[in-house]
Amino acid sequence: MSDLKRELGFQDCWSNLANGRSVGSPASGSFSTGKKSANEQGGDGPPDSSAGSSAQDRTGQASSAVPSISAADKARLARVVRGAAEVMVKVSKPARMDKHGNPIQVNRLTEGVRVSAHLEYISRNGKIELETSQGDRVAGKSATAELFADWMQSHDEDRANGLATDRTRITTSIVLSMPGNTNSSAVKDAVRALAEQEFGGQHDYVMALHTDTKHPHVHLTVRTVGHDGVKLNLRKADLQHLRDTFAAKLRQRGIEAESTPRSARGVTRRGERTPVYKIRQRGEVVTVDKAKRREVRRDVADHGGWIPDQSWDDAIVARRNRVMNTYSAAAAVLAQSSDPEDRALAKDVESFSRRLTDVTTERAELARDMASVRSASRPVCSERGPSADQDRGRGREDIDKRPEQKREPSRER
Repeated sequence: MSDLKRELGFQDCWSNLANGRSVGSPASGSFSTGKKSANEQGGDGPPDSSAGSSAQDRTGQASSAVPSISAADKARLARVVRGAAEVMVKVSKPARMDKHGNPIQVNRLTEGVRVSAHLEYISRNGKIELETSQGDRVAGKSATAELFADWMQSHDEDRANGLATDRTRITTSIVLSMPGNTNSSAVKDAVRALAEQEFGGQHDYVMALHTDTKHPHVHLTVRTVGHDGVKLNLRKADLQHLRDTFAAKLRQRGIEAESTPRSARGVTRRGERTPVYKIRQRGEVVTVDKAKRREVRRDVADHGGWIPDQSWDDAIVARRNRVMNTYSAAAAVLAQSSDPEDRALAKDVESFSRRLTDVTTERAELARDMASVRSASRPVCSERGPSADQDRGRGREDIDKRPEQKREPSRER
């Protein structure tokens, strides 16, 4: 068994370990589990997902398989550690309240109003050209109104045929975005290719490119009920699949793009919800910020000046350690290669891993800010007490020995 090769797995870095179904994505590549396939093992045993662990044969004896990294994983490692732009894909949720604060009841009338307003918005009242799933161009207010009427007629037919109810959302709105220095035409081309691959022949859709904001983005609006009567229901795994596909389509057009989870990039915090982000961009006071500060102030006061642990704090540290260890294992494998490009990548990977040390949550940062405002001489509040990690044996030594990483923007990509 000494001549076998064992590919290093990257599940801890590049996979969301979430419950529920998974969506296969040819665009995202195939990541090995760190163990030989069932055929090589001669059995159907479960894969070993721990990167860097010794492969074992069926008797449980450790093999001397030489660890390796696939070409696809090397390419992705290089993009991640060298700062390739991350794609953003999000589903815009319909408003639950009207402008007067009253709940919106979902029915044919309110859905018609919503879809009409949405089409007007993404077309900028007919000033921006829409592109349909048939490749037709829709320009002008009257043409946009005709498209809306066609979709409403199709929705009524679906209701009559029992494929939709009054509570069925007529459309699903997806936004795909890239940083401001990205070629906007390439972004639209990539979304067109994605939409054709994922929805072509199954759902009607329109798309519109917006370049009047900091980030070029495309609104992809899909009719929820498909031609076969199946409703579109995007879950978390589907969104990751769309991110992977979008990034792959961009790379095919010469744009370096990636679609890794936040944890793979050392980002602890979730991106802000769109309404909060927009309020902040307008320079207005965000009400939720006040509530967060009140909660932190109360927790600090109740725990002797320290912000108490929450259930997710341990999970954040444990996940970060797994990610850092996986990157370090990859760097060790690459450093032994005879290829100078692999050795150069090893240095980049190790340097990147050293920067993944900051696991400060928003709560902890708010506590620190409050402490510094009250008194510069008071101890800085942290996520844990002075010796909490040592007392609890979390295995955080790998993190504490490394310098802190600079904060990244809070919006996830």
